[in-house]
Amino acid sequence: MTPHPDRTVVVADGDPDRRSRLAAALMAVGYHVEVAEDVETCMRAVQQARPVAILVDYDLGGGDLGGGPLPLCRRLRGLPEAEDANLVVILGSGEEDLAEIVAAGADDFLEPPVRTELLLHRVRVGSWRSGSPAREHARRPRPVGGARVQHDDFLSEVTERAREARAEGRYAPLFAVDVLPAGGAAPDAYQLAEVVHERLRSAFDLAGEANLRAYLPGVRITTVNERVHALALPTMESLQDAARIGSRLRDVFADPLELAGASQSVTVSVGVTIGPVDGVEAEVLLDRAMEAAERARHEGGEQLEFYTESMGRWAFERLTLAQSLHDALANEELRVFYQPRVDTQTRRIRGMECLLRWQHPQLGLVSPAQFIPLAEETGLIVPIGEWVLRQACIQNKAWREKGLAPIRVSVNLSPVQFRRPDLYEEVIAALEETGLPADGLELEVTESMLMHDPTETIVTLQRLKRAGIYVSIDDFGTGYSSLNYLKRFPIDALKIDRSFITDITTSPDDAAITTAIILMGQSLKLGIVAEGVETESQLEFLQVLRCDEIQGYLFSPPVPADRAEAILARGLASAA
Repeated sequence: MTPHPDRTVVVADGDPDRRSRLAAALMAVGYHVEVAEDVETCMRAVQQARPVAILVDYDLGGGDLGGGPLPLCRRLRGLPEAEDANLVVILGSGEEDLAEIVAAGADDFLEPPVRTELLLHRVRVGSWRSGSPAREHARRPRPVGGARVQHDDFLSEVTERAREARAEGRYAPLFAVDVLPAGGAAPDAYQLAEVVHERLRSAFDLAGEANLRAYLPGVRITTVNERVHALALPTMESLQDAARIGSRLRDVFADPLELAGASQSVTVSVGVTIGPVDGVEAEVLLDRAMEAAERARHEGGEQLEFYTESMGRWAFERLTLAQSLHDALANEELRVFYQPRVDTQTRRIRGMECLLRWQHPQLGLVSPAQFIPLAEETGLIVPIGEWVLRQACIQNKAWREKGLAPIRVSVNLSPVQFRRPDLYEEVIAALEETGLPADGLELEVTESMLMHDPTETIVTLQRLKRAGIYVSIDDFGTGYSSLNYLKRFPIDALKIDRSFITDITTSPDDAAITTAIILMGQSLKLGIVAEGVETESQLEFLQVLRCDEIQGYLFSPPVPADRAEAILARGLASAA
């Protein structure tokens, strides 16, 4: 297909492979593409091309898109040539502050790995700007006369919650619920408001999830005009909770309302605005929530719309992913991959770390960075963690029965799993049910998990140690890293975080930190494992320091069980 210069997209990404893939996908459907590998090249490309869309890597220019002295999003929004462009940010770690990025001017987000169908959808969809005709025609709120005092109190609380959310890095959702009686005939406004408010509260009673029911005491409702009712929630961390609640607010009106002894069917449209992303002052937030509800009504009603459309899509994608995760275990979509741990001196395989993957039937292989936080939020991390533990024990037992060299498989424990009072019984049950000896299992915990309740932690670790189970501290160096606390806990090994290994041959600071960790571990007679080893020069550095084991792409990425078995059968690891 021949590209059209009047359909230009600027792709600004520091990763050359991803930059090429994105450009190829766009050109395949007729876009002209300009690529940029740094901030200044991106700015020049936008000024010259006047693109319809701009794709920007969050980490371009040091990851300062949402803050810093010269944030790229704000710089781009300052260009007349970018005024009408859809600005899409490709996220990095998944821990970015989305509210801050939106405030800086972004219209949309993409989470890596970027899927082609989502990429093309993002580029095609335009943005609703503050000066657009749709926003200029938004209806102003008109409170029902007798409710003015309560309405003003409601607005004051909305502003307070939005400011609180901004200070705490949270979200303060506000919903506008447009209730249109069938045939357009409006019953008595006050009777309708009373019944609607009761039905809105029932959305939380029917929620069926403790984390949603917990919002109910903080719910505030007001009547804005003859049709529109506004509902404010306490601040929250999860945008998908806002999407889930918005859907429930719409769904509870599926049954007719009982008004004056008669049934009245209604059509409901829900608009959502998020403080402080869409504003902080209540009047602004309410106005924008009503505009979103009006958009929903024009789409035919029975719809839920976010004021910032990109945020709505992001929230619903995560919500959909969370709902799919409920079925992943039952549908056998979860996979355990294995990454070899190699003796630094002999290059023999000494262990395998178990790493969870999700083979989604539509989305393909989903990154753990996307679904592990969702599993923790929903509580699914507990049954998933139990499943991974048993799978690891089953696999290692099978390898031993085949006569392969005995190794340990290491399993990462989540904070929720580690703090459960029955953790010890769960681990022992997995060993007994699978027949794996205790010396074939290693449990990995983090520094922050150890420090949550040190006294109880010591008791738990002592029980595991007495049973013969190996315990290591994962991502060591990123937390407390204190010799004093290390002496307190009965552990066997330290795993040096990959962030220190990446530049050990070029950064004196990282080299010094890595050396100090290895010497500290050796003085306490602890095993030392270096994560993220990718080059022979890094391996040579660690060999000199007599680090015990290494793990990383130099020898193998995480692989399925059959490939891990082939690696184990070879006995000696060779560079990948």
